[in-house]
Amino acid sequence: MADRRALVIGTWLAQGRDKPSPQKVKSITDRWTKLFAEDRYGFRSLGDRRALPVPLQHPTRADLIHQFDGAQGVTDDTELFLFFLGHSVSEGNNDIRLILGVDKGGEDRTVSLSWLFKTVNRETPIRKLVVVLDTCHSGRTQETFHPSKERVFVMFSTGTSWAFDANFSDSLLRALEQPIQKSDQRIDRRSGGITWRKIFEEARRRVISAQSRLNPLQDPECFGGYTGEVLFKAPTRISTGFNAFASSRSIYGRVFRLLRIIAKDSPTSDALRASIRADPVFLLRRDESGVERHVSIERLDEYLDFLIKAKWLVRPKGHFELTPSGHKACDENVFNMLLLQAIESDVLSDGLSFEFLDEIVKELLSDMIPPTPIRIKHRAGMKGKILRLDPATRLAIQLLPSTGQFLKGTADAIFPSELGG
Repeated sequence: MADRRALVIGTWLAQGRDKPSPQKVKSITDRWTKLFAEDRYGFRSLGDRRALPVPLQHPTRADLIHQFDGAQGVTDDTELFLFFLGHSVSEGNNDIRLILGVDKGGEDRTVSLSWLFKTVNRETPIRKLVVVLDTCHSGRTQETFHPSKERVFVMFSTGTSWAFDANFSDSLLRALEQPIQKSDQRIDRRSGGITWRKIFEEARRRVISAQSRLNPLQDPECFGGYTGEVLFKAPTRISTGFNAFASSRSIYGRVFRLLRIIAKDSPTSDALRASIRADPVFLLRRDESGVERHVSIERLDEYLDFLIKAKWLVRPKGHFELTPSGHKACDENVFNMLLLQAIESDVLSDGLSFEFLDEIVKELLSDMIPPTPIRIKHRAGMKGKILRLDPATRLAIQLLPSTGQFLKGTADAIFPSELGG
């Protein structure tokens, strides 16, 4: 797990300010403490990697300097999560002064955001920063982070307007606290898990969705090119059974239906073609006069080539018959699992695996190139692998998105997948 440290600051004392209330700030910092204790994301204390972070309430400037001076074991690979909830006042065009509390004379105790940022850079080797500023007008400070934009990711609770009663902090914590669900939109499929950017997007959605006519101006913003380590890996656990969400008229649905037709009758070629023409699963279209067009003989031959190469089908004495493996695949409870096994072991070219193909697809998507079979073949060649696009292999690549195993970076592969640890 990444070396991820956290420094959480919560304040409510400021001249003439009554929101967020002490109860609200304490509630937020208590939730951070609980989240740290759950250890889902691997947060550790800035001063001691063996200890959990302890949120600070109303720290002094000296307290903050002590935190950075006492940072132990940090390197330029350490990621620091720096969170501030409280009040602030503008300073210049691109800075704010964070109010840490009030002194004995009732005056605000402040530090500038630019000072805090420079102190992190000066006192520690940390070069990976995730910053949350839940304070009014926080978005105006974007220029402060601009020189370091490639190594920071900053979440502003608002742009140049007001932040309302810790709404962003609450939404951010909810985004982190929520258990992983199927088709979870906090998960970056290409990165393989929950990322800070996705957490920000979920928090922003919650803020905007909860807004009323009384506070319609809060619109969280983010800045920075640091994508960050994956917060929580969410590997895709593929269902063993038939994907019921796939259309019956998809390639995936038709392969399964074809297996069951052959299993029932062991038909001849002519009988199989007649069955296909009579089966609505293989219907392509019906025009206004009622004339129907079904899957062509040539396309049917491609399906049969795939089943033969997958070692599910043989053709002795002019009849199509399923092998023992083919009969097992007719069981919808294990179809997906057996299909994936057959594709990887018997259909793909030697030396090709799903892991290798997934990496190729991610690269193509990153290069803004559609991952069509021919482009996958070309990219595999660039990696020193041969992908032979015979009819069975081409059909296998078209099958894979509906299994949930392949093309996880594309929308059509997300829905069938089940997420879990």
